[in-house]
Amino acid sequence: MSEYDDHVRHSLEGQNVDPGEDLRMDAMRWTPAPDSNTVTAEEIHASAEKAHALLDRAANAYLSLLNAVLGDGTHHMVASATTPHGDVTEGQELTVMGDALIINEATSMRVCAVIAAGMVGCATGGLVVRTFHPDGSEFVRGWGVRNLWLHPLTAQDIRQAYTVDTETGAPVAPEPGVEYRQAEQVPCPEAEASTSRTTPPDNRPPNRRN
Repeated sequence: MSEYDDHVRHSLEGQNVDPGEDLRMDAMRWTPAPDSNTVTAEEIHASAEKAHALLDRAANAYLSLLNAVLGDGTHHMVASATTPHGDVTEGQELTVMGDALIINEATSMRVCAVIAAGMVGCATGGLVVRTFHPDGSEFVRGWGVRNLWLHPLTAQDIRQAYTVDTETGAPVAPEPGVEYRQAEQVPCPEAEASTSRTTPPDNRPPNRRN
């Protein structure tokens, strides 16, 4: 999926996005507005750099999930984050069959943005994926956003999320035919680099490299 990876990265930088396609794409620029007239240009630039770094990190996690974890099937994905400015949620549907990927790229960018929002130090986030496998099985997995990455949730974590009413705490009957699974580890580039003698390729855009 390398061509898709490149396209997502360029789109996240705003290079391949049609502004008329979706007004919410302006949020993907990740350029913060000053809160007051006392904010300096240097502070705005530093904030923008931090935001872009988080978005890069979220895109890495998202692409690693797609390439190494999801597997064949149709996947219903929901990303959520709780921030000081409120809760944000984005969902998408994608299909993986071998090397073939059917996906809405604009929605992918918004999912990455929500994952990035969950990576902010004062926020929390998570990602839940319901998979409809070609063999007819249906299962749900989940990952929490911690330490700037996606970390697997246990089957019990997911079962509780789906069988407990979040407002009342009352038990809810599990959906028939749905399996709640332990999520897999999402490979992290830093972990792979630490066990390798070679330096991983720098996939960042030229203007973002040190």
